[in-house]
Amino acid sequence: MPRTDLLALSLDDLAALTNRGTVKRAQREIDTNECSGDIAETPEGDVTAKWSDGVECRIAAGAVLSDGRCSCAAVGLCRHLIRTVLAYQRQAARRTPDQPAAPVESWDPGAIADEELAKHYRPAAFTKMREQFQQGVLVELVRGSKPSARFHLQACLVRFLVPGDIRYTHCDCAEPTPCSHVPAAVWAFRRLEPERTAGILATGEKAPAAPVALLDEIESAMLDFTELGVSGASSAWSSRLARLEEACRSADLIWPAAVLAEVGEEQKRYAEHDALFAPERMADLIGELLIRLDAIRRDTGELPQLLIRGTSADRPVNLGSARFIGLGCGARLRKRGVELTAYLQDSDSGSMVAVCKAFADDPDPARPVRSFGELAQAAAAKGSSFAMLGAGQLLLRGGKRTASCQLIPGRSDASVQPQAFAWETLRPPVLVEEFAELDARLSTLPPSSLRPRRVAEDFHVCAVTGAEGVHFDAVTQTVQAVLVDGRGQRMRLVHPYTSRGQAGAEALLARLGDTAAPERGRPARRTDCGRDARAPAELRFVSGPAGRDAGGLSIEPVCLVWEDGGKRIAVQPWIEQRPGSATNGQLSAPAHAVDPLRDYLVNLQAALGELLVLGLQRADPLVARRWRELRQQGESVGFARLAERLAPLADALDQKSHTLQWDWRTAARLLLHVGVLARMAQDVARI
Repeated sequence: MPRTDLLALSLDDLAALTNRGTVKRAQREIDTNECSGDIAETPEGDVTAKWSDGVECRIAAGAVLSDGRCSCAAVGLCRHLIRTVLAYQRQAARRTPDQPAAPVESWDPGAIADEELAKHYRPAAFTKMREQFQQGVLVELVRGSKPSARFHLQACLVRFLVPGDIRYTHCDCAEPTPCSHVPAAVWAFRRLEPERTAGILATGEKAPAAPVALLDEIESAMLDFTELGVSGASSAWSSRLARLEEACRSADLIWPAAVLAEVGEEQKRYAEHDALFAPERMADLIGELLIRLDAIRRDTGELPQLLIRGTSADRPVNLGSARFIGLGCGARLRKRGVELTAYLQDSDSGSMVAVCKAFADDPDPARPVRSFGELAQAAAAKGSSFAMLGAGQLLLRGGKRTASCQLIPGRSDASVQPQAFAWETLRPPVLVEEFAELDARLSTLPPSSLRPRRVAEDFHVCAVTGAEGVHFDAVTQTVQAVLVDGRGQRMRLVHPYTSRGQAGAEALLARLGDTAAPERGRPARRTDCGRDARAPAELRFVSGPAGRDAGGLSIEPVCLVWEDGGKRIAVQPWIEQRPGSATNGQLSAPAHAVDPLRDYLVNLQAALGELLVLGLQRADPLVARRWRELRQQGESVGFARLAERLAPLADALDQKSHTLQWDWRTAARLLLHVGVLARMAQDVARI
């Protein structure tokens, strides 16, 4: 019988068990015939290797790879044992050339019996693990060829590398394998319905009763706020917000408290005449707040309350020395400015952070607006720009990570160094090897208004083998392509074309075009080894926010990494300053992208924001007229049910000019209800 455990280990699995450098060196020694070996296997399953460099390795039957023996002096899992596994896999493939190895199918760790688990732990420790599991865990599960369990409270990820064998597991914690989180992961998988490939569940006691009095007080405050709006709010309103925020934190309502804090920040921006104040942002925040409060009040059990409320781990953390790997920099257009976000992963913990900064547009229309590339030259950390941060590695001594995982560098030393883009070493679940695994994870996530408010919660780095169908879509004004992973599965790449990001869009289109069409461009020149010396670079990784919509899985790229002649290069399409050289004039001045559904939701959110700024008491017949027009527009684009909810609000606003004793509270309740629906619609449309 062949060693199925050794055959199941991929290069990434081997790297998780040792390190990427060791695996690469072992692979190179075999590929270049630098070292040859004689691999032998007994009927019992003993695998031995005698190498031409004098090293002998043995992996005993029933023993895991980490227990293998090598005659070298290295401590731990050496490259000779890795070399033995790679040679064993290739030898097995040569034995059945007509039958290529079938990929490992999806499997369920919940099928592992307690008797098997107990073999690896002391009885007292095993009992304690079960008690801790019953006390409560919040875990995100994904079944697949490499099932995973992400524990939110413990901030660790368990991956099962070999079907049915917990000795081949990898966890972010410092405990020896198999660690104490493995049994909890197995027990959690047992609670996941068999027909589901992924899910989020919580164990332990039921969430504390909803603080009804506090929820009522917050909703009452939002209702009162609509009377005079942002423009008429007094200093007492800001004090009231601060008090409610503190009350939420005391009641462990971490995310509602964070939303209230941001509402207060927007109010402060308006009072200070800050150009970054955005009315639609105020509408967005109040809509999310009311959704969360309703989900807390009416706990149906469909979602763990810890996701909606926040956990003890969702609090600001003071950082010591740390190294963060830059994964790209993105831009987001706002009504009066731009927000840049540089995404980074902690090389030790694998947690994601982001450095964000908003830039207000110059109010003078005669002055040209700055491009995204120009804005990205602004300092992000200790004199280093956003462009450098997205493509480098940040070495930090001191700083702060907020509850939403924004990184705030401290006054201590910080520097940004170049990186080699060895993104194979990144930590899951940020690193995605198979699109199917990403699709399963995203399918479990609730709408953004009910999930953790971490700034990079939907950010991923996807390993790819190439791109197909590269083109510029003139209707939607986007650069599009189809990415392919190692299993041949596909995902859409979509990047919007804007005048301020024109250079980056052109660079992306040119690069992807060269990748997808090797025949395009200069003639090939053969080297002595028979390799095309001018072959196009190979696309290796794409990073960015990922999501699912009617068209399937998609990603909005912030960085793409190509490998060219052993060297890796990166393109950050949002902030590139030099356009591509092979666009052949495909991109012209951007016209308005035709998307009536998106346009309607944007207009609806803008109307909500303006009414919240103005206040119901200052609303005039023109405001009522606009809401009637929004109702008609909604019906024309297919939002029949949503438009139906706008009619009572338009009628209530219209009555104001015909009634001496107008009851603004009726309109206020309708306004907040529409705000909730608009926020939910944004989640569906991924705006």
